[in-house]
Amino acid sequence: MGRAKTTGSGWVGPVLPLLALVLGASLGIAAGAWLEIEDVFGPPAMGVLAGEVAAAAVVFLVGFRKNSSWTPEGRVWTREHSYGGHGVQWLGVTVALAIATVPFSITFEKLTAPGLN
Repeated sequence: MGRAKTTGSGWVGPVLPLLALVLGASLGIAAGAWLEIEDVFGPPAMGVLAGEVAAAAVVFLVGFRKNSSWTPEGRVWTREHSYGGHGVQWLGVTVALAIATVPFSITFEKLTAPGLN
C-alpha cells in the first residue's frame, strides 16, 4: 500500500468513484421505479455507468488542476496530490473506469440484445 499525499481537494481521487457507485445505483433504481421498468439490472447499471463516467471526469479535472500549474515555459507537473506515487487524477480515473466496466457490459447487453432477456 502506498502513501497518500494530499492537501485540500486531493481526497476526491479515491472517494468520488465510490460515492458515484452508490449514488448512481440509487438514482438508477429510483429512475427505473419512476419509469416503471421491470428490469432489475438495467436501470441501476445505467445509473452507475453514468455516475462513474462523471466521477472520472471530475476527478481528472480536479487532479489536473491540483497537480499542475501553468508557467511561461509551459505546464509544470507536480505530485503534490498522489497515492502511492501516482497522481490523484490517474488513480481516480482508473478506479472509476474499473468500476464502470461491469455496468457498461450490462448496459451494452440491454441496449443491443433486448430479446435475449
